Amino acid sequence: MKTLLVATTLALAAAANVYAASPAGPATQAAASQKLVLIDVRTAEEFADGHLQGAQLLPLDSIAQTIAARVPAKDTPIQLYCRSGRRSALALETLKAMGYTRLQNLGGLEDASRSSQRPIVR
Repeated sequence: MKTLLVATTLALAAAANVYAASPAGPATQAAASQKLVLIDVRTAEEFADGHLQGAQLLPLDSIAQTIAARVPAKDTPIQLYCRSGRRSALALETLKAMGYTRLQNLGGLEDASRSSQRPIVR
């Protein structure tokens, strides 16, 4: 009986993964429109010295004024980083207050590179 329960659970999990991976259906289209946005909140000079591959520069001092043009959907997953994690924490609080819901602070550049498995572009 236990073997049957395990087999059934595995079959259901496999079926769920097949559906999620199939290109058809509104769930897949919605997921595709929710592509992760990686934001560097440091200065332009710091960004030029090295940033994560694929990151967009939105400095902390202007993020509140510029985020809507770059990320209009407030449920888009957003990852933030800076030099040490302090500015990205402040940016996260700013975006949260503006109604953004899927936010993650990756901390400083080196930590962000490790956790996101993205190289630093210099």
